[in-house]
Amino acid sequence: MSSVVRPAGVRIVRSERAARNVRPLVENAEPVGEHCPEDYLRSASGLYAYELRHGTERHLGIVAEVDPTAFVDGQVRGHEAVQPARVDALVDHLRAAGARCGLVSLLHRPGPGHATALAAAAAGVPVTRFTGPDGWEQTVWTIPDPAGADLCAKLGRAVHYVADGHHRVAAGLRLWDEAGRPSGTGLLCVLHPLGGLRLEAFHRRLTGPVDPAQVRSMLAGAFEVHELTGPGEATDEIRVYLDGWWLGATVIGDRAAGAPGLDIAVLDRHVLGRVRQVNAAAAVEIAPTTTPLADLKDACDLDGGVLFVLRPPSMDQLTEVADLGEVMPPKTTYFAPKPYAGVFIR
Repeated sequence: MSSVVRPAGVRIVRSERAARNVRPLVENAEPVGEHCPEDYLRSASGLYAYELRHGTERHLGIVAEVDPTAFVDGQVRGHEAVQPARVDALVDHLRAAGARCGLVSLLHRPGPGHATALAAAAAGVPVTRFTGPDGWEQTVWTIPDPAGADLCAKLGRAVHYVADGHHRVAAGLRLWDEAGRPSGTGLLCVLHPLGGLRLEAFHRRLTGPVDPAQVRSMLAGAFEVHELTGPGEATDEIRVYLDGWWLGATVIGDRAAGAPGLDIAVLDRHVLGRVRQVNAAAAVEIAPTTTPLADLKDACDLDGGVLFVLRPPSMDQLTEVADLGEVMPPKTTYFAPKPYAGVFIR
């Protein structure tokens, strides 16, 4: 029986042509653009090591084709809900574009020999290597047999988790289904070990004015709360900026299993939702971790709002949510770095 993870038939961008073809993925979509065939090496079927490196930060994964049946039968598991309108738009784009250039990022628990095989491949001569305008060096190597065949077999037996690309998965599966579910086709993915990507969180800010005493009372109903000297004192709990004070908040007691036990879910139930029930004018703003905390703090000082600096869920929490077939609240996690579009096309 063939593995659900197998070599991918792709063309790889030439180093000297990367600047005109490779670009960051657009959220939930693939960038629109023409790819000149002469800018790519001749199509070949293979298993590839793909590395993103910036300074001391290094992320190394395996580019392969993953059979759609693995996504349907639950061997590949997601943790985010998709928006139908975005899936529709991506399906229309893929139909019009013909070529596909975006990778889906998957995570797995690596087995024995995984790191050794990747290290051996990365010690060889690269197929392509270039540095983008954002400073990320990108390198691709071939993983030859027998190491490649062994990795395909092992990865084909593993459970995988979607880190980035839930909408691309949904669009790819729809096109596969419309085509009559043909065998021998798959989704182009980059497979990383658990912990192989940075997992970040989105923060929440309630616009003001809010009643500080009321917010403290709501927090106390589900969290153990204590005062901090500043935002950097504790990073293993929710940090709250309220009425000129920094607070630390940790969920009280045992957490519920799956999505209901996440920090953001508890916060939504006990604070964010309840504040909005009594103050319809309060709005929840979502900010990525790249937003300076000083800017979010200043916004609270101006309107009397409250800031919740969230930590990302643990990998155990993420896999638990996916294993239970649940989804996290929107804008809970963000994996980085994302694979770039246009390095591989087919």
